[in-house]
Amino acid sequence: MRMGSLLLLFVLVFPALAAPELSESDRQRLADGTTDGDDVLDQQDGFYVLLRNAATWRGDDFSGDAGAAVAPPPDYGFLKDKPGKARGNAYLIEGWFAGGDRWPTLENHSNEKLLRAGDPAWGDQVTRWTIVTDKDNPDATVIVLFNDPNAKMIALERGSKVRIAARFLKLWTIPSANGKPYTYPVFIGGAAEQTEEAVASNPADGSTSFLTKIILAIVVVAGFFFFMRILMRKVSTGGGGGTMLRDRLEDMRREREAQAQRGEDEDEDIDDLPEDPVAALDVLSKKHETTD
Repeated sequence: MRMGSLLLLFVLVFPALAAPELSESDRQRLADGTTDGDDVLDQQDGFYVLLRNAATWRGDDFSGDAGAAVAPPPDYGFLKDKPGKARGNAYLIEGWFAGGDRWPTLENHSNEKLLRAGDPAWGDQVTRWTIVTDKDNPDATVIVLFNDPNAKMIALERGSKVRIAARFLKLWTIPSANGKPYTYPVFIGGAAEQTEEAVASNPADGSTSFLTKIILAIVVVAGFFFFMRILMRKVSTGGGGGTMLRDRLEDMRREREAQAQRGEDEDEDIDDLPEDPVAALDVLSKKHETTD
């Protein structure tokens, strides 16, 4: 599917701004109801403050003075050092899609529904995206959560380049793929778009292209059959020794024919020898051993 700029999330039409401002009450609840560096998320009031705000974002094409693209990029160092100072601020996140799922589920959490499930704004679960923000540093990873009550967000191919307008929530510490705790900056997204399709070898996982794998497989298989053909040819001829044995047997036959022409007795019937040179030599050896 070719897409230069596909809008992935669209929400309510009011107010007109892509990212409506938080009220003073919202900011106070966000400050009082959010902690950092732990695995607590949907139990905190601040989480729902930003989900409620994101549900009022207008579906936006990231253009114009009211567009989502006017938000500044995050200073991730500042977020990790002073998360409370940045909490609730809107940012424009750019990076590569590294995976997505529904959260929470029994596969990724102890519950299968949000603590405050059932609200029309977010339903029972949110959609979770993992974004690599630096292709040279896979550890530069952030998590973005979206209101998606009906699970309609389009699934992207791993490695697709995206940009997302979202508000910063907290530093969330959860186990990483290797089981060790890792702290991710977590954002609540209001708008997202794909800006580039995934390429064969993408920065999110560094995988070798499919075409390259096919070519390597063909080369390996062809090399294997070529080797087996050479090996079978050597086995069928007995190697270099097979040629020497045939030459020796031919000399012996010619010698017997000469003896027959001179009237000499043939004590060995060369013509009855097996065709296989190794077997023929074995028969001759046994005959000579009997004669001796």
